[in-house]
Amino acid sequence: MTLNIENIWRKDIPHVRDEIVAFWEANKLLPPGADARDRAMQVVLIVREPAAGKICGITSADVVQFKQLNNNNFFLFRIVIHPDFRVPGLVDKMLIETRDFLEEFSKTDPGRCVGLLTVVENPGLIKHRNEAVWPATKMVYIGNDKQGRHIRVYYFKGSRI
Repeated sequence: MTLNIENIWRKDIPHVRDEIVAFWEANKLLPPGADARDRAMQVVLIVREPAAGKICGITSADVVQFKQLNNNNFFLFRIVIHPDFRVPGLVDKMLIETRDFLEEFSKTDPGRCVGLLTVVENPGLIKHRNEAVWPATKMVYIGNDKQGRHIRVYYFKGSRI
């Protein structure tokens, strides 16, 4: 299966933002109270199925200060892939591309983030991807949140805590 990946970080493209919002709404992917338009401005990568040209996957990132890790700023990473397009290796590819892009971006950002942080919500990933360090992405398990979801972090090269 061939999929097209496009970086739209901080690009204001109204018709693409509308597509993102429609994707989230059609698949009921946002938590209650989340503003889809605001969240759409956090999208880094979109994945399209070329034949129909429809979005089938998204990565996003928002800056958060994480108290448990010395109050450092991190990019809170999120990813969603429509179930019909979940192919082996796609999650890792999207995570790595997003991670590497944000690592480069952070070098010039005044609110510099020290790394990438994610909360793993997928029960299958929690059960079956339980390595302390994910081999391909280098995301490290650092504990669970109150809901039992795994928290993982990747520090950018040269980061200081």
